Amino acid sequence: MPEIRTRFLRRQVTPFVILFVERAGSTYLATALAAHPEIFAAREQFAQLRQQGKTPTEQLAWAREFWTPPIIGQYAAIGFKTKTMDIPDPEGFGQLLDEKVVKVIQLLRRNTVKGAISTINARQLHAASGNWNLLKESDRQPPTPIDSEDLRQEIARREQWDRELEYYVNRYGRPTLRVDYEDLLRNEGEFMARVFDFLSVTPRPVEGKTLKNTSDDLRRAVPNFDSLRAEYVGTPYEAMFNEVIAAADERTA
Repeated sequence: MPEIRTRFLRRQVTPFVILFVERAGSTYLATALAAHPEIFAAREQFAQLRQQGKTPTEQLAWAREFWTPPIIGQYAAIGFKTKTMDIPDPEGFGQLLDEKVVKVIQLLRRNTVKGAISTINARQLHAASGNWNLLKESDRQPPTPIDSEDLRQEIARREQWDRELEYYVNRYGRPTLRVDYEDLLRNEGEFMARVFDFLSVTPRPVEGKTLKNTSDDLRRAVPNFDSLRAEYVGTPYEAMFNEVIAAADERTA
């Protein structure tokens, strides 16, 4: 028998946005949420609209319409993900978050080194497959040495993006769930349960569509691991090189 879907009144629907810095599992999270029958989760709509030549005013109009569900609909939560750098009008968007009573999922990655290396590896993947995320094993690229200066630049860039995201979230003070990529790796079921509770939807098993492109054990992912790590001995980054979270190592992006 086909599944009988629950219907939701507009006042029962939770609008949400995932604010994130790249390489923190946002695509895995968005596709996992989209697999839930009570959730409509779109991708990086602002980036796509900008590529289509839409103005900031047109992009905000799209978001306003998106967060205005039908009087009676099939979704209990509706949202999309965006980097802060892609928000077309930060002030106007902040006002829209208040207007539509939007909840914020702030997706972080505590390990800056791994995030930076993941960005570098994603460029290699994109050059070979046209995708920024690993969707099938046949596209997986072999480990390649990481350029030292490239890594330093990516770490600095990522830390700047982290500060900008934190500032933006704090500035507008919307109800916010702060979740870490590392917690997704460590215990996906518990991670998703927190998100479902925040969005006021029924918990159920879901799975995202991306594979983990960079092994969580950097010794396996970076051929010149020892020489790279040696440059960061005695700094807070040294421990980031050594961290390994075994759970779900090859499943989440």
